[in-house]
Amino acid sequence: MSIFLGYFIWGLVLAAPLAWLWWRFRVGYWLRRSRALFRRRKIQLPSQLEPLVIRGKRQGAAGRKA
Repeated sequence: MSIFLGYFIWGLVLAAPLAWLWWRFRVGYWLRRSRALFRRRKIQLPSQLEPLVIRGKRQGAAGRKA
């Protein structure tokens, strides 16, 4: 029982400062934000532009070589 209490006390001693740092630096907010930034989103083009863009390349007379 004394071993359990020793580990329990040390767990509290270590967990309390870590929880305070997590709260102070808003780690949860930054993790959610970084995950949202790295998530790829499908780009929806207006219907007028869809025939002009194919695989990210512009189509037109200026881009063609004779």
